[in-house]
Amino acid sequence: MEAMFKKDRPVEALVVGAGPVGLFTALSLARRGVGVEVVDTGIWPCQHSYALALHPASLALLDELGLKQQVLERAYPVRQLGLWDRDGARASIDLTSAGDCLAVVRQDVLEEMLESALADLGVKVSWRHEVSRIEQVNGAVSVRVDRFERESRGYIVAHTEWVVAESKEFEVPFVIGADGHRSRVRRALNVDFPEVGPPLYFAVFEFSADSGLDGETRLVFGDETTDVLWPLPGGACRWSFHLPGYTDEHAEALKNQLLKSGFGYFPTEREKDRSSGGGDSLPVLEEARLIEYVRARAPWFTARPAEVSWRTLVRFEKRLASRFGQGGMWLAGDAAHLTGPAGVQSMNLGLFEGHDLALNIANILKAGGQWDSLESFNTRWTQVWRELQGLTGGLEPTGNCPDWLKDKGGRLLPCLPAFGDPLRALAAQVGLRLKD
Repeated sequence: MEAMFKKDRPVEALVVGAGPVGLFTALSLARRGVGVEVVDTGIWPCQHSYALALHPASLALLDELGLKQQVLERAYPVRQLGLWDRDGARASIDLTSAGDCLAVVRQDVLEEMLESALADLGVKVSWRHEVSRIEQVNGAVSVRVDRFERESRGYIVAHTEWVVAESKEFEVPFVIGADGHRSRVRRALNVDFPEVGPPLYFAVFEFSADSGLDGETRLVFGDETTDVLWPLPGGACRWSFHLPGYTDEHAEALKNQLLKSGFGYFPTEREKDRSSGGGDSLPVLEEARLIEYVRARAPWFTARPAEVSWRTLVRFEKRLASRFGQGGMWLAGDAAHLTGPAGVQSMNLGLFEGHDLALNIANILKAGGQWDSLESFNTRWTQVWRELQGLTGGLEPTGNCPDWLKDKGGRLLPCLPAFGDPLRALAAQVGLRLKD
């Protein structure tokens, strides 16, 4: 069983989940001398992504790890957030006021960079590994990790099934759950994950076109919709059209199934590769609908795709964990919070949460730091997310706010690529401020 992890170092922290947040957290721990292992139920790294932009502040974090320049070389730099409606441009927010640009990069590209940097430190991601048991005992976290592999079955009709090939039980001082919205770590903590707002559905289309965006991401406000137009590397763009009132019966049934079973799929493709509902066969994803959405909501967008390269229906929930952890078990990223797609807040703030956890854990393990620093972590990030989710305060107009924007603060808040003081500075550019 010892072959599952390296023998030449103790496991001091186990990171569950190998998305950007988990990989970044593991790298931050490893750079501070913490013996870390990473497990993920996926068969391979993700092949497509939804979260696709790094905030200016996140680039500063990556710079600490020596990865910023690599990211910028593969990214499309966005320097403006345009506020539009069907008639055209209404306002613009300068994103460089918060530091660097907003770097639009595919999530799989970011993950590849982080995984490679981990490998340079001797940390290999353990794919097809599931944490099947986890509990806190005697000041440590006791876990069981199962490694899965395919096994041929059947006589008349041959097929393969995923089976447990190896298991290992051990104790570790810390477990970080960066394992997404179905987080097993969160469930082991018995932490509530309530909805704090209704789910949002988006029809997403990606295609090559001469979009003329020139370094701008556009939020397009309708009476009831907030759509997003992203420029992508390689001359492509992505439209995300908000579908108010839409209900996906498949997604709702899946949600109920997961609530009853307490666990999700295992293993198929990475979760980020899967769409909600029936994929590109859904009527809302037909190419005729793309043309219809553009004509109705953004007639100024005259570029037409030669071919839609990717389309999907995405369901975004709005949730916030009642706690970010306790004892030796802590959460980061989507395991602790979910929000809409435009501001890419959940992933980006997850990087900061992982960075914060790495600092605290390394201090405790290597410098005799106090455990109550982790309780401060819980308090700090709960407050940040209550603010971003509009549960406390929210955006309100000042005397400089244009009339058309005064009632849209609640829709703009989750779309701003920042938090804390940088978010306040971005909002101030269009005459909005966070309520006390």
